[in-house]
Amino acid sequence: MSGWKLFALWVGCVLVGALVGYLIGMVLWQLGFELLGSAVTLVGAGLGGILVFLALLRWSEERGNS
Repeated sequence: MSGWKLFALWVGCVLVGALVGYLIGMVLWQLGFELLGSAVTLVGAGLGGILVFLALLRWSEERGNS
């Protein structure tokens, strides 16, 4: 993958991670777990984006080697 494709992939993964984390965090927030909901929202963007990016990067490398 070239530089701009990696950057676009990274941005997409962080946005998807943020969206999923936000939705799960909002559900927890509405259930009354304010602190837990906030933590899940923040971690969803960071950790979720990183994990999805690394998984897609590994998949791309494996696909290129076969």
